Amino acid sequence: ALLCITLGSIFQKGIQQSPMDVLPLQYAIGLLMCAVVVPFQPFEVEWSVGFIVPLLYMGLLISVGATLLLYRLIRMGNLVNVTSLFYLMPGCTALLDFLFLGNRMAALSLVGMGAIVVGLVLVFRQRA
Repeated sequence: ALLCITLGSIFQKGIQQSPMDVLPLQYAIGLLMCAVVVPFQPFEVEWSVGFIVPLLYMGLLISVGATLLLYRLIRMGNLVNVTSLFYLMPGCTALLDFLFLGNRMAALSLVGMGAIVVGLVLVFRQRA
């Protein structure tokens, strides 16, 4: 997945089209693919606040907001710096898992997260 996102970011850097022109097409194609698959899968929805609020959060803030932020970072910055930020996602997810659900990480996982942070410091450090 990281390789595909990196390649997509490199491709996106060369495109001068506005994200507001591109995003509706991306989401329309995604919706079409879901519409093709849904009839072949069991599909039951229990409409409740516990379903609707996370759905809106994931659909609007995470999907649209994060994509617009990614496009802005790509346009403004160095691609190495932008794609390096993806390595923060597992650590951020683990932190949220701990804060909201109380799940603790194993010591080896913490060492791995530390290695990621050290790598990111090396990528983002200012050259003298």
